[in-house]
Amino acid sequence: MTKKLLCLFALLGAGAAVADPAAAPAAPAQQQTSAAATAAPPVSAPALHLVDGLAPAVPAQPAPNGTAAPAAGPAPAADTAGSGQALPPGVVAQQAQDDPNFPHLTILRPQVEFWTRVFSEYSENQSIVHSIDDVRKVYEVLDFSQQAETLDAVQLSLLKGRAESHAKEQIDELLKRVDELQATPEKMDAEEHRVYLMYADSTDPHRFRDAIGSFRVQRGLRERTAHALQVSGRYLPQMEQIFASYGLPTRLTRLPLVESSFNLQAYSKVGAAGLWQFMPSSARIYMRLDEITDDRRDPWFSTDAAARHLRDDYNALQSWPLAVTAYNHGRGGVARGLAMVNGTTLTDLLQRYNGDSFGFASRNFYAEFLAASDVEHDWHKHFGDLQRDAPTQFETVETRDYIPYSTLQRLSNADDTTFRTLNPAYNDEVMDGRLYVPPGHLIRVPAGAADRFKLAYASLGPEQRFEHQRQYYTVHRLERGESIARLAHRFGVSQQAILAANGLRGNARLRAGTNLKIPPHDAPSTVVASADTPEPHVLKTSAHSSASERKAAKLRLHKVRSGQTLGSIAKRYQTSVSALRRVNGLDSADRLRVGSMLKIPGN
Repeated sequence: MTKKLLCLFALLGAGAAVADPAAAPAAPAQQQTSAAATAAPPVSAPALHLVDGLAPAVPAQPAPNGTAAPAAGPAPAADTAGSGQALPPGVVAQQAQDDPNFPHLTILRPQVEFWTRVFSEYSENQSIVHSIDDVRKVYEVLDFSQQAETLDAVQLSLLKGRAESHAKEQIDELLKRVDELQATPEKMDAEEHRVYLMYADSTDPHRFRDAIGSFRVQRGLRERTAHALQVSGRYLPQMEQIFASYGLPTRLTRLPLVESSFNLQAYSKVGAAGLWQFMPSSARIYMRLDEITDDRRDPWFSTDAAARHLRDDYNALQSWPLAVTAYNHGRGGVARGLAMVNGTTLTDLLQRYNGDSFGFASRNFYAEFLAASDVEHDWHKHFGDLQRDAPTQFETVETRDYIPYSTLQRLSNADDTTFRTLNPAYNDEVMDGRLYVPPGHLIRVPAGAADRFKLAYASLGPEQRFEHQRQYYTVHRLERGESIARLAHRFGVSQQAILAANGLRGNARLRAGTNLKIPPHDAPSTVVASADTPEPHVLKTSAHSSASERKAAKLRLHKVRSGQTLGSIAKRYQTSVSALRRVNGLDSADRLRVGSMLKIPGN
């Protein structure tokens, strides 16, 4: 690579065509051992390509605060086609693919165009180095297509990281030179002059200095999007039904294209998981997340949770662009941002709110959603004859007792892979038998297997279905500042249960680094067996337990569903409303929340 940076300057959305490598790269070779990767000879960074004849961005109008705003697209039309009604500020006249609930905002036109190309054109072996503040300013596109043909996954990843870091350093140096020469552009070389023209939309003398370090790398997503479109066929019909049942726009079911690329096993660095990338804190509000299951991994349960989450976002913000943004930035964060700028729309937020936490990801999230859903809508145009998977077919049954996972699989007449695919939320402790599947759990079985499952379930003897959960402890290392009360809230168990499991008194002083045993949240305090007990049915109440303890041990759990009342739940379990209120600490003013867990008293 020469001393000067060979770079590609592309101003997306400014009417200029960008020349990308024409052919999609071959898939990278299979990953080898780390030792082989270490022993591999060093490889050079890919050659970079210049593109000539690119026009500068359209100069922007000054923003209210006096700084240059991003260049705007064409002014919005006065009204919709023949409607005679004026469009809201910042909304582009609707095109055929537009949905009135999800307008293509003028202020986001460059971002939508950029993300459309990321999802549909740029390969995973291309790295786009672009400005954080204006995605039309693409400094460079690194192309690793040739290297991907010969390197394994580890080597290729290392190469990409090194080349991207080196490119950032070179761009910083280039910006410094342009900043020094801006008063004498005639002294600039070709590279420097290109950067100078890139910033023709601003007259701020500090614009080049301020741009130093303010860029990021976005890798292409074409291959990942193609695979996501294929896999999404398994889930989208049911997902659309779930969203429609809540009266929500079905276009929202395309959000996983942005969040996870329809990868059920997706985990982020900050702890988000699953198709909808729920954080643990939000997951505990809308679904089950405990020692038994992590419903974030379940595409159907997590979709139901996402629908309720987005419904709550919309009810709070009264705008789908804001609600979609809140799914990334947080409902409270969006509301606070609007309050700070005295705004009511996403355009207000994007133009006037500069909160530290409202960064690139949040500012671009709605644009990403529009681009991804547009690409999915026109997938034939972008991906040709891509074959999309057929919808997953199944029936549901419900457990009435504590049942081993292996027993449920056997009754379903499904192999391990099929049963796990239909019921992916269960944790390892359940699948290997250390904990049972509790009563009230909906189990998916292959289509046509439900009736046979129910008959086989009814014939199970007492040695195959149990009244109580197995006792299994989660070991937690106490961190500085944590207390028994805090752990009880986090794991959904009582303080007394944690104290009893560890043989502690209520006034015990705990030190950071202490290992504590955390019992399951629905485990009765009178269980006397542990998970390593060889007999699978040893969970009994203690012979010395009190009558009240034995009664408490018979409690079942019920997940509240839409439309259910205390009366209907009491009738189902042959108990009384007053008994339900008593064991759950409810009064007459409390309202049931869909997804919450109710304790059901035994008879």
